[in-house]
Amino acid sequence: MEKRQITAEVSEFIERTEISQMPAHVIQTAKLLVTDFLGVATAGSKETPAKIIQELTKKQGLNNDATIIGSAYKAHPTLSSLANGISGHILDFDDVSQPMYGHPTVAVLPAALALGEMLDVDGSSLLESYIIGLEVAVKLSYVMNPAHYEHGWHSTCTLGSLGSAAASAKLLGLKGEQLRSALAIAASQASGFQQNFGTMTKPFHAGRAAENGVLAALLAHKGWTGNQYILEAPLGFFHLFGAPDEYDAEKVVDQLGNPFEMEHRGIILKKYPSCAFSHPVIDATMAITQDPQYHPAEVDRAEGHIHELADQILIYRHPQTGLEAKFSMEACLALALVDREVGMKSFTDDKIGTKKVKEMMARVKRHILSEERKGPKEFGPARVRVVMKGGKVLEASVEKAKGNPENPMSPQEIQDKYVNCCSGVLTEKDIEKSVSILQNLETLSSLSQMMECYRTVG
Repeated sequence: MEKRQITAEVSEFIERTEISQMPAHVIQTAKLLVTDFLGVATAGSKETPAKIIQELTKKQGLNNDATIIGSAYKAHPTLSSLANGISGHILDFDDVSQPMYGHPTVAVLPAALALGEMLDVDGSSLLESYIIGLEVAVKLSYVMNPAHYEHGWHSTCTLGSLGSAAASAKLLGLKGEQLRSALAIAASQASGFQQNFGTMTKPFHAGRAAENGVLAALLAHKGWTGNQYILEAPLGFFHLFGAPDEYDAEKVVDQLGNPFEMEHRGIILKKYPSCAFSHPVIDATMAITQDPQYHPAEVDRAEGHIHELADQILIYRHPQTGLEAKFSMEACLALALVDREVGMKSFTDDKIGTKKVKEMMARVKRHILSEERKGPKEFGPARVRVVMKGGKVLEASVEKAKGNPENPMSPQEIQDKYVNCCSGVLTEKDIEKSVSILQNLETLSSLSQMMECYRTVG
């Protein structure tokens, strides 16, 4: 039996799929995810890594193509997508996919926004390209994971680069050989090591994923060629990034849009600006802090019980910086115990260096859950046990953290998060205008009208 041409079938899905074929609730979900990303990217635009990229972008020359969120600048779509991808991921507050073990929107949407603004597409076209790009990125993970992620690759960049290329190709109207070439070019740019988690290079992975897709599509549009079988070829994407001979490539094409990922498994929105593997621990700790008998000063010791993959990803047991703390079970648990809340102000170098947090972290011990479950591990479960000085034991367990599709944030909670992220960066007028536009994004006639809201003065 002749093997199926997976790259061609993925390309055909990108080419033929239109927003008119998508269920209404998928489009509604996409609007909420776009809202969430734009809020997080606005807040992240004021962080040091974002400022560095903005400064480099200025020195490379500006044009009037695409907005760099949270700045006064516009740049070529490659540079804009890079900058906005970094801003969108620096806080680790952006959405995440369970099967992908990565962040699909931050890889795909900055590319769609940048090219979409340059082409001045309408809101419907933006949503169409974004949904398609996210679908490709996540469905590739059905073949690649868990082996791909467990080996140490950062899926946000590896798989996200292909999703970004899909969204970009859709906006540029690429077809056939050009579209397959775009995927091939993006595949050759895919990278990202988990060892860089907790440093500025992790959000760089997200920015590069977005940039990779834009560049790949623009090159293909100009006639640049790439291998037409890049996914399934003997030396192609699946073989090199996955577990050789242990994957079923047909899973990708058989499930593309059948149903859409936003419709089926869903995308996790973050309540806390830290690694998703820390969220069950934080939720469990927050539940404990609500107990009337709890007081931070009375904590004798605490235990965080997580599974093996969470232990691999939460790599910092003794974090020294705010970025490292986002990937530390000990820090996340201690912050929740000390402050009884975890937010954007929790993960700063100054906060992690305070006496109260350092002393609490010293009381936290990590344990690995012994139970084994079949199939890929999820972000939970997690169990937290706190022993008070008087001997009282407080315990809580969480399977699905807040923001999981099975424990979702409400549309109002998402909007509140958005407004909170934008406050202090955008004017109240622009925040109010952007909220209205985002709620009716599918009817927006010009993407440029929306992106004006995210430019600041000076």
